[in-house]
Amino acid sequence: MKLPLRSRLLDTDVAVAAEAAQNACLHLRTDHPPGVLLASHCLTISPGLHSLAGDTRIEEWSAHGPGRAAHTGAIHLVEHDRVLFAAWHRPDDPLEANTRDAYRDLFRAIRERGFPHAVRIWNFFSRIHGDERGLERYQSFCIGRARSLAELEIAEKHMPAATAIGTGAPGLFVYLIAAREPGVAVENPRQVSAYHYPEQYSPESPAFARATRIETADGPQLLLSGTASITGHESRHAGDCPAQAREILANLDALHAAAGSDIPPPAWLRVYLRRPEDRPAVARVLAEHYPRLPQLQWVQGDVCRRELLVEIEGVHARTP
Repeated sequence: MKLPLRSRLLDTDVAVAAEAAQNACLHLRTDHPPGVLLASHCLTISPGLHSLAGDTRIEEWSAHGPGRAAHTGAIHLVEHDRVLFAAWHRPDDPLEANTRDAYRDLFRAIRERGFPHAVRIWNFFSRIHGDERGLERYQSFCIGRARSLAELEIAEKHMPAATAIGTGAPGLFVYLIAAREPGVAVENPRQVSAYHYPEQYSPESPAFARATRIETADGPQLLLSGTASITGHESRHAGDCPAQAREILANLDALHAAAGSDIPPPAWLRVYLRRPEDRPAVARVLAEHYPRLPQLQWVQGDVCRRELLVEIEGVHARTP
């Protein structure tokens, strides 16, 4: 069955207010105090991201028609007849244990409501390269996530697209979009599947698909995971942000081809930069690559490996 799911970047709070009054929505906001707000039909997450160059647009996911809001413990959700938006927010220390709790609580909640299939997940937490009991905190996060998914008996083929980014604000934010039927996981032939990474990166491999294809009322969509300058399992172009951006675009093109010829071009992309001063150079790379530039959002964020300077996620979808 086709999902009534749309995604876009909104420029004004006026548009947000009008949309939230009518439809079930998930909003991601930058430059706001960290937290989760549940109001009417709308779930708003502010995970401590900071926009670059005043780019404060809001990422919106909406399902046509109102939703039912609920809040239990750390879980906030908006349930639509066909789509469920859910978020978990608590402190990020200890990160491994709290990640395990987040995934357990979220997946139990969506299963209880009849939406057992996550099609997209986002993870934000602080000090991604800091230390936790002798491990880098990103590794602790991967351990907590992998062990929870194993307990939940989620098969590799059903892992959704995902993003994990380090922020400057304390707290662990995990939020997702779930459906009654699974999406189709898409892997990149240029890369080793993340859940098959060798142990040198983490005692437990990252657990996500490179992208998820879903069928919507507006046509097929491709939900892109956070994508970095990695081929095989190795980082490429250390210290060279424009070269990393070009490698990312080659990865995104490969995903587009793997997902099917009926997938439209990207509607919008979010660019995470470790160093804000790299924005002009990366913007030139994107402008050279896309004949018609998609909507772009620029934010500061720490990528999972220290040598990686940029990561890109987004959505391929038909635009009005």
